[in-house]
Amino acid sequence: MVKTFTFAVIALAIFTSCSTASRSSSSVEAARKLKNAPVPSAGCGKELGDFKSGTYTMTSAGLARKYIIDIPADYDQNKPCRLIFCMHMMGGSMNTMVENQFYGLKTYAERDHVPVIFVAPQGYTDQMPWRMQDDKDHIFFADMLALFKDKLSVDTSRVFCCGFSFGSMVTYSLSLDFQKDLRAVACYSPANWNIYLPTNRHERVAFYSTTGTEDGLCKYVNSDAQKQGGKYCVLTHLEDNGVTELPEIPVATTSTHVTTEFKGCPAEYPVVFGSFVGGHTNYASDPGSGDNWIAKETWDFFMRF
Repeated sequence: MVKTFTFAVIALAIFTSCSTASRSSSSVEAARKLKNAPVPSAGCGKELGDFKSGTYTMTSAGLARKYIIDIPADYDQNKPCRLIFCMHMMGGSMNTMVENQFYGLKTYAERDHVPVIFVAPQGYTDQMPWRMQDDKDHIFFADMLALFKDKLSVDTSRVFCCGFSFGSMVTYSLSLDFQKDLRAVACYSPANWNIYLPTNRHERVAFYSTTGTEDGLCKYVNSDAQKQGGKYCVLTHLEDNGVTELPEIPVATTSTHVTTEFKGCPAEYPVVFGSFVGGHTNYASDPGSGDNWIAKETWDFFMRF
């Protein structure tokens, strides 16, 4: 049974803007050079103490919120780690993320001997895990990030977020607001409706997403008139990353998936889209392969940086 610890943090609406504004544009850009040296957090060098892998509760925006954190067994307090947030789907939970190895990414981290701190936040309710009407999930994310930077040795230039379905929706929402904090995001079946969306800061962030051509829940195109659908999540980040002439996006027509990296984006801020013939899922394999290419491409994408 996982032991539960409780931490209380001051949750102010200003927290989100402070966490973003704390790094100047020039310092962020310097840290975004490909294969840059790690940028250690304030927690670098601190002993872990009681803050170890496990389930925690924190107060954020007046709500009791839970998360599971997975710290590498060979964690070195003097070596900054990558930090990956994994947002669960509706019908799942933070425990689901642990059970599926954080969307399969922990398997790759262990294989490649890359130290990664994984975090699986728990949604607000089982029925509607991520907030549709307000920014409390954004405040929760900012509060967690501030806590981890203070307590752990985090490479602040390599913070990532990924999610499937409703978890992808909140990941996409965060990608419009935390571009200075998130190095890259991965959205499996994103949707840009029925979720709280902040005013887009129109700043650059590396973006990877996938959508099945037969997905009837988080559709590739839900409404062209309202620019709703996974297609428009891709187009938004293409435009924000500097692409002035938006392209036609290739979609799969056979059982082999099609992954496209779009031209016109800076190498530091790629936009990549994986299309496959299939429905609402974050697990897909090509004929003759038992591997989930979505997990592999996500890992490869995050490891570019």
